[in-house]
Amino acid sequence: MDVIYEAYRMKALGAGITGGDPILEIGRVIEIIDKLKNEFGSDFHIHLYTTGRYVNDDVMKELVSAGLDEIRFHPVKELYLNAVKIALKYDIDVGLELPAIPNEGDKIVRLVKWAEENNVKFVNLNELELNARNYLNLNSKGLHAKHGITGVEGSFDTALDVLKKFEEDKKITVHYCSSVYKDLVETRTRFFRIIKYNSKPYEEYTNEATIVRAIVKTNHKIPSLENFGEFNGSNEYSVSPGIIKDLLNEYTDLIDEIYIVEEHPDSRRLRVGEKLIYSKSKNS
Repeated sequence: MDVIYEAYRMKALGAGITGGDPILEIGRVIEIIDKLKNEFGSDFHIHLYTTGRYVNDDVMKELVSAGLDEIRFHPVKELYLNAVKIALKYDIDVGLELPAIPNEGDKIVRLVKWAEENNVKFVNLNELELNARNYLNLNSKGLHAKHGITGVEGSFDTALDVLKKFEEDKKITVHYCSSVYKDLVETRTRFFRIIKYNSKPYEEYTNEATIVRAIVKTNHKIPSLENFGEFNGSNEYSVSPGIIKDLLNEYTDLIDEIYIVEEHPDSRRLRVGEKLIYSKSKNS
């Protein structure tokens, strides 16, 4: 399974299952939990996110039996809090995930108090984010991004007001997660783990935890280039950006183009940047 491969690549200590709502694919979810637990042992922590809409006793029995450690509810309707009560009957950690919607602080406080009264372990307040799917809807409601950031203006202030009300509370833990933290800390930390255990000698990395390499394109076979990197096929070699000047001094007549590319380090290798730095046709 790809998830097993990816977990090995980064020496993961746990995994989160999200969607959509994963409960709609409960069979696949159970299969993933089983395989992860069988491969990495019972200490491999697995949590799952759900709205709660499709959670019932049968679902909870399957999840707990498979080894799920934690379930986090994002109750888009208060009706779905009934699913939280169902989950609380089982030997599993239960938490709430709530968006910090500006001017809805009173509603959030009420939900946190409900969670406290029902022995929910924690509540995570998430900064409301603008994205390609929701920005028209949010903008129509007067919600706009802070300058240069995807987080919605006023979301942090709303979350802060809620946190202050519960800062002395010992019965429930309330966290806040900003959009910047998710993007710059969680994702970057995961990428750095992948880089630490999987980067190749010719690959360099940035402070944003992306991989940088040079791609040398040539219509000639240059076996000695493999001493500095590797042959990708299709007349391409991957080498360190630091040796480009030396390569051009030695193989100018054989090299057609050189690109610097920047990619995510996970198995998808999403390319986030590409720059042509040498072209024989343009330099001749």
